[in-house]
Amino acid sequence: MLILLVVGGVNRGLYAWLDLNLVAKLFPDVITTSVDAEGVETTMTAMSMIAKIIYSAVTVGALRTLIANFGCKCCKN
Repeated sequence: MLILLVVGGVNRGLYAWLDLNLVAKLFPDVITTSVDAEGVETTMTAMSMIAKIIYSAVTVGALRTLIANFGCKCCKN
């Protein structure tokens, strides 16, 4: 879990100090363009599935660490 906290912390630090989101840079968003029957073009942007998995893993790691350190007594063992 510690490695997930380090990845999340470093990514947030880079974003705050250098305006660089390393996860988004390594796994860019998916952009799709479609044209409807009237000829109107629509562009949609979705986060990469790998980026979602990384962000989710970092969140789970942070919550688990928080609960283990400050949560219920049974988790501290």
